[in-house]
Amino acid sequence: MIELVKCKYGYLKGVKSNAGFSLFRGVPYAKAPIGELRWKAPQELEPWNGIKVCDTYGPACVQYDRWANCIDDITDDSNHPYIMVDNYPYPPKMSEDCLYLNIYTPAESENDCLPVCFYIHGGGLQQWYGSDYEYCGDEFCKNGCIVVNITYRLNVFGYFAHPELDKENEFNSSGNYGLLDQIHALKWVYENIEYFGGDKNRIMCFGQSAGGGSSLALLASKLSSNYVGRVSLQSAIGLNNLMKEKTKQQIEEKGIQFMKECGCENITQMRQLDANFLRDKNDELFGMFGGFGMNIDGYVLEDEPTRLLAENKLKDVEIIIGCTADEGANNKKPMFGVNLCANIVALCKKLSESKHKPIYSYVFTREQPGDDVGVPHSCDNRYQFNSLAGCWRPYTDKDYELARNMNKYWANFARNGNPNDEGLSEWSPFTSKEPLQMKFDIDECEMHDFNADTNGNIEKLSTKLLEEYGR
Repeated sequence: MIELVKCKYGYLKGVKSNAGFSLFRGVPYAKAPIGELRWKAPQELEPWNGIKVCDTYGPACVQYDRWANCIDDITDDSNHPYIMVDNYPYPPKMSEDCLYLNIYTPAESENDCLPVCFYIHGGGLQQWYGSDYEYCGDEFCKNGCIVVNITYRLNVFGYFAHPELDKENEFNSSGNYGLLDQIHALKWVYENIEYFGGDKNRIMCFGQSAGGGSSLALLASKLSSNYVGRVSLQSAIGLNNLMKEKTKQQIEEKGIQFMKECGCENITQMRQLDANFLRDKNDELFGMFGGFGMNIDGYVLEDEPTRLLAENKLKDVEIIIGCTADEGANNKKPMFGVNLCANIVALCKKLSESKHKPIYSYVFTREQPGDDVGVPHSCDNRYQFNSLAGCWRPYTDKDYELARNMNKYWANFARNGNPNDEGLSEWSPFTSKEPLQMKFDIDECEMHDFNADTNGNIEKLSTKLLEEYGR
């Protein structure tokens, strides 16, 4: 067990995770983006003397305060009591000083060269945090992988753009600070993970929803693509991205409006505003999910990542891509008004014509026990990490078996780019001749034709999407 590490910046001392693995909580990967560093690219850390004890998670980025009225009764998004797990404080503290990562490692020495799972949380680039128990890395450690989960700048703190900010750097770029944080964190891992027993050449970038879109952006950006070994994109993209990046002009126009609403005349005044004021003004003007996001600035992102992927202009890596059943793989009205499953099938078809390395596609179909919520967006997260114990739902032994198997698939994929191994149902790559997806459910994990489940609608819509794309 690795307890003391000398990384590039100094000594780090970890603690034991709940399952007995080494866990380094709240490792800083950049300077605090506060004061004059608000709305600037993340800055390199200064080396430190002595030993930095990593026993406390870093704060979540300042965001919509869903916990403001929680006093005694703390509930989750379904208004059920939140299940408290030892050593995972909830609600989290919030601060602009949020550039921290957590490392779970089962390595016994620096020479173990274990695969690395670099996880980016979802939340529409507007909310949430990396140290939630849902993303606990213990199960991946059991399967021989290191897990790194990160917290990064969100909403107005991470993606505010303005013409005045363009003039502060040589790239004529503004916004995308949250994405730059992710890039900086990935670079930190690439340069330091060997000290934790990891293999820098086997980094799987993965995430769900905005985290999946961010993982693809890391592959698409010239600033980070060399650090990416393979990607897993969960409930995030298809041929049409759920989170289409805006042009720099569009985001900067929103930034100009926002500055006026804040009563400021320049960036200097904006940097002097209290963080909670900015948060509240952002929520007032744009709501929880309508605020600032990624933009195609010509520096961090040169084009929409989905377009670059579809046209085979990115580094050729193995890919997992999928969604939940209620996102388009059944006859219900798809969530968010977009048939994500059909979009994924269309993208996989296009990729399979020109891409060399395999694509593994899936649909998660397990209806969630305890109510009639169905198979919603993000319900598969807890299965992937086998963190079901952190939820109130009455999961069965079969749920836990499914969670263990799903975690094994992703651990195998991180290890060698192929999710298969002995004892698991065969997960075949997606091809145009056999456009099948892995079905994840408690009664079966098997390759499946979801087009049949939708009376041919997936095939019709995916074909239409491809035709429209080619025009």
